[in-house]
Order: sequence, then C-alpha cells, then structure tokens
Amino acid sequence: MLAKVVTVLFLSGESTPLLSIAKILDCNIKEIESIIPELENALRSIGLGLLQSKDGLSIVTDASQAELVNSFWKEELQGELTPATLQVLTLVAYLGNPTREEISYIRGVQSSQSIRTLAVRGLISRSGENCSITADSLKHLGVTKIEELPEYEKIRASLIEKLSSREM
Repeated sequence: MLAKVVTVLFLSGESTPLLSIAKILDCNIKEIESIIPELENALRSIGLGLLQSKDGLSIVTDASQAELVNSFWKEELQGELTPATLQVLTLVAYLGNPTREEISYIRGVQSSQSIRTLAVRGLISRSGENCSITADSLKHLGVTKIEELPEYEKIRASLIEKLSSREM
C-alpha cells in the first residue's frame, strides 16, 4: 500500500485529496490515513517529505535539501527550455486554457514538471487545473496576440479534435 500511495502522489505532482487516493487504490480513507506516519518516515529516509494540507497530500523536498533545491531551481530558471517544456508551452498557446490532464493526454506523458517550470518562469499562469499563456510568453514568441502563431487555426483545430476523440 505504501508504494502505491507514493506512486499516486509522484504521478500527480500536486496535492492529492485523500478521497482521490482512496478511489484510485480502491480502499478507504482510513487505510490511507493509517499509513501516513510510515509514509512520512519512508520519504524522510530519502530526503523527501510529506506535505499535508486541506487539499490533500503531496510529496515535497526535505528542508535539509534546501541548498540542492535552490541550485536546481537556479539552473531551471536560467537554463534553456527543454523540448518537453517547449511542447507544453506550445499546447498551452494553441489550446488557450488546457488542463494539466489534457496536456498530459496529448503528450502521452505526465507533464506536471514542465507546467511547474513554465509557471515559475512566468511563461504560463495557472488557475486550478487550467493553464494559460502569459504576456511574457507572447513577448518571447514575438507575437502580440495568440492568433498570430504559425498556422494557429489549423493546429488548434487538430488539437481540439484529438481531445474530443478521447472523450467518446
């Protein structure tokens, strides 16, 4: 059970409600609550922590790793955008207001880290699960409005079609 909860939290990349974890693992909330102390100890042993909030549980870095975290984020903020992050930025630009789930569906991989990187850099903004392009992104892309992106209508229509076909 412990490994399964860690897997769900890792894949989520964000705070996950206990009820959602219980549903995914086909168990009850009490079972999840009962392993929280063990989960905290297991995570602590590898330099991580468990954040418990009103929104649920999430895996975080341990305070003892602050120097490493700062070094990572410094590089993350100053380095070039990775191909994965550029893909996510492109999807946000062409779809307008996609959810994290929609982005991950189209890419075929979990995209939380790329979304987080773009949000930290101010290239996208987030409201709940939805992402949107920022004015800074438009400036970096050299356009004044999103419709000026190459083949905007065609690409947007193709992406929307792909999303609608999954819901059938």
